[in-house]
Amino acid sequence: MSKIIRTVKLPADPQRVIEYISDVQNHPAFISPLKSVTGLSGGSHQIGTHWDWTFLMAGVEIQGRAETVAFEEGRHFSFRTTSGVESTFSYSAEQDGNGSKFTLQVEYKVPSAVLAKVLDSAIVERQNEAEGDRTAANLKAIFEG
Repeated sequence: MSKIIRTVKLPADPQRVIEYISDVQNHPAFISPLKSVTGLSGGSHQIGTHWDWTFLMAGVEIQGRAETVAFEEGRHFSFRTTSGVESTFSYSAEQDGNGSKFTLQVEYKVPSAVLAKVLDSAIVERQNEAEGDRTAANLKAIFEG
């Protein structure tokens, strides 16, 4: 499994950050390769809630399903994909001065459909690392408003 971890200071309290992050319909606004989130079965902060997604990885469109696995108000939100890609996304926020120290962690396995096109998982991992940087920068821009 590959892992991406990014930490960024956001100018908002942890409650507001986790409230925004746990609404998976907001995810396409800060995760650039995420093309859509549809079919949400309830409030995404509730454990067991599921949804469908479409993601572009190394030029390959992948569709799948995800479900919430953890939520702690104002502190933590996590979900795992249950089809399409084997992955777990984990987001946490803690008070840091007037804002939050926000950490995102993604563990994933590069899908065989992507490897069939790119042939080198190291290339895909470098692209995904760059997407991790963009995601952190996008969140900073959103919260700086």
